[in-house]
Amino acid sequence: MRQERIHIRGAGNLLQLSTAYNLVKVPNISNDALDAYASAVVYDALPKTLDAPAAFDVAWFIEFYLGLHIEYKRISGDRRILAMTAFDTGFVQVYDEYGLETLPLAVYEGTVIIDPVLMEKRNLARRRFTFMHESAHWLIHRKAFDAENPFGTPGVFENQYLAAKEGRIDYCRGQKERTNNDRIERQADFLASAMLMPRETLRMAYADFFQQFRERPRRIVRGKDYKDACYAELLPEYVAERFGVSKRAAMIRLEKLGAIIGRQDPRRYAW
Repeated sequence: MRQERIHIRGAGNLLQLSTAYNLVKVPNISNDALDAYASAVVYDALPKTLDAPAAFDVAWFIEFYLGLHIEYKRISGDRRILAMTAFDTGFVQVYDEYGLETLPLAVYEGTVIIDPVLMEKRNLARRRFTFMHESAHWLIHRKAFDAENPFGTPGVFENQYLAAKEGRIDYCRGQKERTNNDRIERQADFLASAMLMPRETLRMAYADFFQQFRERPRRIVRGKDYKDACYAELLPEYVAERFGVSKRAAMIRLEKLGAIIGRQDPRRYAW
């Protein structure tokens, strides 16, 4: 597939992505281009973040850099949906704390609704990823969810201007895109991961990990031998701790970059 060229243009203190779009205004953009955009946004928002591996200041980014407003409400009774973003003014039905009674909630452009369950201490890493997932929607999917887009993607809700993330997993491992919604969610997951773990500082953490064992950084191949099997378990834990993400999110990020592969995996080594 042809690699898309992207142009990043400044708009105040916010970098906007200018690239090709399909008929329903979903970006046609490669993972490499999303990686480059993520690094540009992180550098524009908090440049010192790229100096060393560390947890990204998610709360500051979403509220002060993007200027989004956070509401903590239960979105679905079964908690299948843990967050959503409004791209226009309207109303959405939310639930009481017990998930039994629905109530109307007025939302405005730039409102992000987060299920209070994510505020529990045990969900810290998942909360951070969910915040960045919604930030990614705001950064690259506003055209798709624009109320004036006649081919807009309605997503989970009937309201065209609402983007919702299902909360069953915190990061999509697969690349299959059967629908425009699949593409939107996959792109938001990838961009969120790339902003939380920028390639530049992830490379530093990668080198630091191997330095502990007095080895040069190299690709880890599952099933190759006992050492690589151990490294495949230890490296995601190390990255998760350095960047404040879940082990699952760290694992998938490393897999997508080709840093951890299976024995029969033909992917290139990204570094």
